[in-house]
Amino acid sequence: MRKALIPKETLEDLYVKQGLTTYEIAKKLVFCQGTIWNWLVRHKIKRRLSYTPVSFTRTQLKKWYLEQKLSTRKIESITGHSRGVIHVKLREWGIGTRNIAVSHIKHLRHDFTGDIYEEAYLIGFRIGDLNVTKRTNGETIAIKCASTKAGQITLFKNLFSKYGHILEGKPTKEGKVNIQANLNLSFSFLLSKKPENYNWVFKDKNIFFAFLSGFSDAEGSFFISQGKGFFSIGNYDKHLLVKLRKHLIKFGIEVPNISTYKKELRKFYNGYKSKGNYYILSCSRKIFLLKLIDNMKPFIRHPDKIASSLKIEDNIKQRNNRYGNLRMVDRL
Repeated sequence: MRKALIPKETLEDLYVKQGLTTYEIAKKLVFCQGTIWNWLVRHKIKRRLSYTPVSFTRTQLKKWYLEQKLSTRKIESITGHSRGVIHVKLREWGIGTRNIAVSHIKHLRHDFTGDIYEEAYLIGFRIGDLNVTKRTNGETIAIKCASTKAGQITLFKNLFSKYGHILEGKPTKEGKVNIQANLNLSFSFLLSKKPENYNWVFKDKNIFFAFLSGFSDAEGSFFISQGKGFFSIGNYDKHLLVKLRKHLIKFGIEVPNISTYKKELRKFYNGYKSKGNYYILSCSRKIFLLKLIDNMKPFIRHPDKIASSLKIEDNIKQRNNRYGNLRMVDRL
């Protein structure tokens, strides 16, 4: 490490005569700014008045720095004033400087709207298909997803692009796309998957179906097999599926008991190693399947599942026209 030795005459010329800032002097002499300040004190060179005339207002600086999250380097390029002057004005005008984590945020972010149904939907979608992390002392909620389905990637972008920056990778050899959204701390409600953090979604009918729709958009499917419509949703969390079944019955939708796929019979699925027994919640009886679709329809966002649910409705209408409304009563 080289020893700092800056002659008084050099500092007087640069600081007093030329009027350079300590930042500009540090850059010119290849020292840190603190070293320049130390030598100004040692040489008893009087500091200039704190007021520094600039071509921008406090309102403009606050907007650039706090609202638009621009770096001092970017503001320097906009205004033509050095970063040292920018920092002086931040202190002089009482504009709090950002911490390191915030300072490294490059793209504009927006707070979550606070909509209760959207929150319930996102929690359901997160439980099914998202990895959500936050670094200690960080200011970013990183939401990640990987899928081979184009519809799933489209859905992810539709959900989060209005709130923050999206990073999308190129498809792998298997066709899988990794995608990530960097959001602000208003999305902290997505960090935990513990049941006690989302018990509130079961206390209201519409909120429940918003939650179920998010979970279904991640893990569920509407499909037709052997000419008959089905809804199915699978997960390793049997407790959650049992609770979903209980509330579907509570809201007048009868569904059969949970099915179990034993781990030893399902060692691998879609290239992934099975983590344990896998459980399936399903619905196929026409009256209840239609009622389920009616309740979920306002909240489903996955383009493929919207299309599939419409096909099932059409399938049931065709079957009813062909065979009559067997086992059907008015949709409650």
